[in-house]
Amino acid sequence: MVVWDVLETVMDPEVPALSVVDLGIVRDVDVDEDGTVTVSITPTYSGCPAMHVIEDDIVAALHAGGWPNVKVRAVYSPAWTTDWIG
Repeated sequence: MVVWDVLETVMDPEVPALSVVDLGIVRDVDVDEDGTVTVSITPTYSGCPAMHVIEDDIVAALHAGGWPNVKVRAVYSPAWTTDWIG
């Protein structure tokens, strides 16, 4: 399974009808030569209380998908916009 496919299964805790990919908060995925996956996410607003849950859910889903080394990186610029909802 591809990393992006796994991320499609991670639902937003505040809007469970949308995955974190659908919501547009996953900005980028990078897989290093050693297999470490870094997922860059942008919160819907800077004080979003769900970000820790989302980060934990992303890590858990990727671990379950076979990626043991996962990092989640918050990116605040540019700021999230509803235009990113896909």
